[in-house]
Amino acid sequence: MIFHVLGPLEAHSSTGAVVDLGTRKAGTVLGVLLLHPNAWVRTDELVSATWPEHAAPAAAKANLKTYVSQLRCALPPFGEENRIEARPGAYRLRVGRGELDADRAADLAVDARAAIEAGDHVAAAGLLRDALALWRGRPFEGLAFDEAFTAAGRLDELRHDVEEALAEVQLATGRRSEAIATLRELTAHDPLREGAWTLLVRTLTAAGRRGEAVAAYRAATTVLADELGVEPGPELAAALTGGAARPRREMPRDVPFLVGRAAELALVRRSPGGAPVVIDGMSGVGKTALAVHAAHQLAGDFPGGQLFVNLRAGAVSVADALARALRGLGISEVPADVDERAALWRSELAGRRVLLVLDDAGEARQVLPLLPGDEETAVLITTRRRGWRLPGETRISLEPLGRKDSATLLWQTAGRRAGAEPTAVVLACGGLPSALLAAAARLLSRPSWTAAELASWCADPGRLLDGLTSSATLLGAGAQRAFRSIAVLPPEFDCAQAAHHLGVGRQDARAVLEELVDHHLLDTPASGRYRSHPLVRELARRTVPAVVRAA
Repeated sequence: MIFHVLGPLEAHSSTGAVVDLGTRKAGTVLGVLLLHPNAWVRTDELVSATWPEHAAPAAAKANLKTYVSQLRCALPPFGEENRIEARPGAYRLRVGRGELDADRAADLAVDARAAIEAGDHVAAAGLLRDALALWRGRPFEGLAFDEAFTAAGRLDELRHDVEEALAEVQLATGRRSEAIATLRELTAHDPLREGAWTLLVRTLTAAGRRGEAVAAYRAATTVLADELGVEPGPELAAALTGGAARPRREMPRDVPFLVGRAAELALVRRSPGGAPVVIDGMSGVGKTALAVHAAHQLAGDFPGGQLFVNLRAGAVSVADALARALRGLGISEVPADVDERAALWRSELAGRRVLLVLDDAGEARQVLPLLPGDEETAVLITTRRRGWRLPGETRISLEPLGRKDSATLLWQTAGRRAGAEPTAVVLACGGLPSALLAAAARLLSRPSWTAAELASWCADPGRLLDGLTSSATLLGAGAQRAFRSIAVLPPEFDCAQAAHHLGVGRQDARAVLEELVDHHLLDTPASGRYRSHPLVRELARRTVPAVVRAA
């Protein structure tokens, strides 16, 4: 990193040495430019910030040029160019990815949140600690103008978010003492953060440290009353008594458009209580969108909370999934044994009206321990695989949208710019909502494009494959080879054709083809033959080594 604003402003050379910025005002100019990295900053803004306490001198703009010249000499270049660019009436500081510590801290926080969602709390803890290590004091310390104060407040809030996330990760990994220490430091830095007080009181209560929990509760109520004139919320009081916290509302944002799924949505709503609803389909067909949309419609019927757990196609272990689900119910002390976690999960759900979405499940054994023991909790499950079943389930298999619904989704997303009859785009997307939304997003990001130019962009199907690539990586070695054969077989073929191409017997060919069917990479129409989606064929073509295609 070259630029350090998470404390007193510093710039480092390519060797890591601190750069002498020259005068204090030159440092102020650099600070203002770092508030707007890679953006043009007007000269009058720089002048106003550099002389904030009195009128700028007549030679302010000339002095500003001098400070910029000093900074150009002191700062390492941006590639082969000057670090600071100029144009009439404005300057711009070029900052590359990873060169600003504030950006690095934000990126680490995002990566840590992804690790938490994936159940990898050890990795998350390391990322969060790396982020906290970047702070050396008050952000933009020494810069005395309003914009710097605002930015410092925003970065302080990021630091406190990271500290609170670290405490939650420490609790999830059984490091209660470390979590208490982190929360004490956080409440000392930000005493108005009621959520941190609540977590601290709850953790102390669960640890049997009743006296300390009461003291923390009193400290929180005092500071909230003195500083904000408010009483503590119900979550803080519940943390002291060991009562339940406010129900979690974890559903992702609802989709703005759900086209062509009215029958499936009605089936979800009609499903009997306690019976899991499993939505399967190929990647990109809209399984998660349907589940989330249904969950938002049903939320009012489940006051006990709505929980969302991403199982990542089986990559998340049962133990981590149970720990994630228990924390969603406010349980900070998670047993180490998997069976105990499952038993506690069922016990906590008993009698609660909870809506649970298990997204991207891999197989039945990943899901079974997460199923409730009574009929009060509703469970929606999405999966890319159709080769497994759950007792009493309602199964919904999503097919790609028809041409009319595909065009409707494109029109609703991109408006009139999609064209009166976007046939070429609809055909290229093959009825997959993910591909249609990608095409619409491309059009909206190109204001000058016509519908014909969008159709030309979609003519390369490789641009629409993002939703499918991960499915192919889940296949076994034999199925991977069979998948690559789709590239050279016709769109519809029988087992004999596949066996001949693969050089195996029909029984062996059928076994690997059925694995592709399980993963929704092949379909089996009523004719008994196998049929592949056009985007699946394109993905298969791109996975075949060039030398094989040439042969």
